[in-house]
Amino acid sequence: MRMNRRIALGPGQLTDCLRRLVLVGVLFVWAGAVLAPVAWADGDPGSDVLVNQSVFLPADAGVGVAQQTELDGLLSRAQSAGFPVRVAVIARRDDLGAVTPLWLAPQSYARFLDIELSLVFKGPLLVVMPDGLGFQWPGHAAATAAAERRLVGIKVAAGGSGLVAGTITAVRQLAAVNGARLSGPSAAATAGSGASAGAAATTSGGAASGAQGGPTILSSGGGAASATVIVAILAALVVAVLVTWLVARRAMHLVGRRPLGRPARPSAPGAGWRAPLWTLPCVAFVAAAGLVALIVSAHASSSTPVSDLANSPTLDPGTSLPDRPAPDFALYDQFGKRVTLHQYRGKVVLLAFIDSECTTLCPLTTTAMLDAKRLLGAAGQQVQLLGVDADPKATQIEDVLSYSQLHGLTRAWRFATGTLGQLAPVWKRYYVQTDIQDGLISHTAALFVIDPQGRERKLYTTVQSYTAVPQLGQLLAHEASRLLPSHPAVASHLSYGQVPTVAPTVRAELPRSGGGTVRIGPGTDRLYAFFDTWVREVMPLGGDLDALNGYAAAAARDGLPRLIGVDEGSVEPSLSALPSFLHSLSAPLRYPVAIDNTGRIADGYEVQGEPWLVLTSATGKVLWYDEPDTSGWPKTSRLETEVRQALTQEPAAATSEAAAQKQLAGSPAPLATLHQHASQLIGGASALAAEIKALRGYPIVVNIWASSCVPCRAEFNLFADASARYGRSVAFIGADYNDSSGDARAFLRQHPVSYPSYSVSNGRLGELLPGGIQGTPTTVYITPTGHVYSIHTGQYESQGALDGDIQTYAPTDPG
Repeated sequence: MRMNRRIALGPGQLTDCLRRLVLVGVLFVWAGAVLAPVAWADGDPGSDVLVNQSVFLPADAGVGVAQQTELDGLLSRAQSAGFPVRVAVIARRDDLGAVTPLWLAPQSYARFLDIELSLVFKGPLLVVMPDGLGFQWPGHAAATAAAERRLVGIKVAAGGSGLVAGTITAVRQLAAVNGARLSGPSAAATAGSGASAGAAATTSGGAASGAQGGPTILSSGGGAASATVIVAILAALVVAVLVTWLVARRAMHLVGRRPLGRPARPSAPGAGWRAPLWTLPCVAFVAAAGLVALIVSAHASSSTPVSDLANSPTLDPGTSLPDRPAPDFALYDQFGKRVTLHQYRGKVVLLAFIDSECTTLCPLTTTAMLDAKRLLGAAGQQVQLLGVDADPKATQIEDVLSYSQLHGLTRAWRFATGTLGQLAPVWKRYYVQTDIQDGLISHTAALFVIDPQGRERKLYTTVQSYTAVPQLGQLLAHEASRLLPSHPAVASHLSYGQVPTVAPTVRAELPRSGGGTVRIGPGTDRLYAFFDTWVREVMPLGGDLDALNGYAAAAARDGLPRLIGVDEGSVEPSLSALPSFLHSLSAPLRYPVAIDNTGRIADGYEVQGEPWLVLTSATGKVLWYDEPDTSGWPKTSRLETEVRQALTQEPAAATSEAAAQKQLAGSPAPLATLHQHASQLIGGASALAAEIKALRGYPIVVNIWASSCVPCRAEFNLFADASARYGRSVAFIGADYNDSSGDARAFLRQHPVSYPSYSVSNGRLGELLPGGIQGTPTTVYITPTGHVYSIHTGQYESQGALDGDIQTYAPTDPG
């Protein structure tokens, strides 16, 4: 006999249930508040936001709603007028996330953003910081030069209100320079509204950021939340509410049908225990909360230790890309077989653009790709490694096959190439720039992570750091794990903090090929030759290392620094690569070969590619270096000369400002005037031309530099020393090239010299150098009659080399 059972829910039980729901909800909100920052924090908020938005404006900048609205409208009008500028307003150091070294360097940060956004945005970029403005517009040299002149006169007032007021003024002037007519109120009209409305800025952030192209308001150091996680949380809450509503509705229906005073029907004998009806909605809500916690926890566990990653200068945390299908292509791999991107739908794809003859960043990238796949274990079969050739000069099948063989990738990936007509559209669709300058290849070091549905999800750029390669591999593995349905574990637990390096000032022992160890570091002068076996792809490495036997013999005979070879084992394809290579040489090397398995030595000795020669002093100072890949492997006689010159001209220490002024005391009046403006930025190109005319009668050395130029930084101490010793009879002048005044002044504070600098651009160097310059650093020698005598392009690598040119092209005796 079928029995119909009805379970009634009393009003008291319903109230009890609701109390439990409220408690669970409070706990859930608390858990979300705790876990959300872990799951959603980001590395560089500015570049992440500017991928899709026109302005990055932190919430805690103290900017009022009125100013936010005005800036939003102004940028919209600028875009409509044909000037789609994107703006980063940086109020505090923390707003830079992972790139805090660029604080108070707006032009350098503008260049950084240009690189980060180059794959999705090619328009003008404006950066506003408390110390000034930076502007970058790739491919628009004339517009950039005009903008630079306009921005020099704009003063940025203190506080968030002042920053936005300066931004509005800058946007208006930049638009005017580029022929875009804008209407609307001026910056002054709202300049005073920010301070009083600072509290409102945070609460109104959602509305402000919701507008198309409008400001995205972020907390300091926060990033945009993951849309996937938000959708999952909302779905879980909807399920819980729906179940609760249905059960409560049924319960109230039953309460209404049972006559008052009638007891609930007892359970049939043997029916067992039944949970009271009030537990059903509570269990549903608890289950939903558990699901949400699981989602957030999984998202957090698949993400990175954000604090370490954000503070690492050697590791790119990755940039989230717009949700768009990755452009397909059809090329040919290292075996001549056709390869398309579409054929790997269903797998996570790591797609890197690789120069098939690269000896700098590309080997680091491909090593990290291999590591990422290995760290996923069996799940690595669901990850496809793909390369696209980015070298316009080496596009043959044998070129990509040779790279694959020498790097241990032959069967581990597919390296695609084709004709220039086939490759160029692929580069363009992925916004990869490839250039040939002075015979050298320059390309965007881009690695895309593509999900199983064929959508671009993340972009990584490789930093020149050997120690960071395992970290990059782990980072890529975590990203692939996040995108795979099974979310496999990653067999690595490295910190993302910067790995300590071993500088030349530190004594260390390295394993020696063939057995034993090799001591490196201070105590005596040493010459190091860093290399990798895969360098054979671009040069006859065996013959070049054999030629160094001649230097080793000369060093033993003449007392020159001992030669030590260093194999960069951190990016070798296998442990057997070095022994096999050395065994293949026609004769054994007459100097020891050490093995750097961690990259800590290479990074500490500032190696920027393979091969690399470094001369260090007994005190651990780098005296000289050479990059044979670009300059050619030096013959024994030239190498001996370079080493001797570097040793004899080594300065005891960087010349201090006080010591320089003491040495320069009593200089002739025209030169003394220069010294009074030491380390100052005092004018532009016209002022530089006037200064050169005023210095007739004295030989002049003009050093053209830029704050973002690494070789400029490396040689600046050489000029500081030389200008102190020769400055009583030779005029030294600096020319800051294509920089913002804020960046330039910050650079000069860190690298003091005894002479002033002037702001110049390539277009304004016409009177001094009609043909412009090839790049920085460039040093120009001018005769006492005002004529250009000689031009040195590139870095001075030793004090002796600089002194030699001064004595040749600006002849005088040191004061």
